[in-house]
Amino acid sequence: MTQPPLKLPDTAPTSHALPDGRLSAPSAERNAAPIFERLANYVPDHGMVLELASGTGQHIAALARMYPDVAWQPSDASGERMDSITAWRAHTGADNLRDPVLLDASGVWPDFPDLRLVYVVNLFHLIPPDDAVAVIRGAAGALAAGGHFFVYGPFRTDGAFRSEGDAKFHASLNAQNPLIGYKDLEWMEAELCAAGLPLVAVHDMPANNLVIVAQKPN
Repeated sequence: MTQPPLKLPDTAPTSHALPDGRLSAPSAERNAAPIFERLANYVPDHGMVLELASGTGQHIAALARMYPDVAWQPSDASGERMDSITAWRAHTGADNLRDPVLLDASGVWPDFPDLRLVYVVNLFHLIPPDDAVAVIRGAAGALAAGGHFFVYGPFRTDGAFRSEGDAKFHASLNAQNPLIGYKDLEWMEAELCAAGLPLVAVHDMPANNLVIVAQKPN
């Protein structure tokens, strides 16, 4: 049976269109600096980095400029995002920024040679548990030995929310689809380990978010 494409609820960050076709999301600008600071510890010195759910393409365009010795591969499950990502690639002019690929990360992944890092921002609370497990297993299968899986977003701990705002946002997601919402950190760790990606770090981030990092053993 063919799995239906991963579809996200209507919670995408507000963005505005620039004359050259790029979309710019203020929320992506706000969270870029703290995410990049943490990501710096896991960016390889060679090979490929795959960004899941690239969205507007802002983050990966900036990262390609920052790390010219690494091949940066944008991807998204939405065909509508391809034009913006491509426009950011043209704007950046970075030879190491690849053309975006249409990728439903909860389905079958293509081969990504020498994949050293998979990076994803604000995805796991927007998808059902079965899709989340499929994304984790996809990353585990695609990563080269020693590669990292870097996940940023809002999570619970032992079922507890980090703020009242988090609880309200989770409830609003549940109202759209009862299968989606915040995942527990403990659940993430268990699923990562089950997929062969042991947890190596958890970092507290601004606005009650977390960075969860797992690594494929050598």
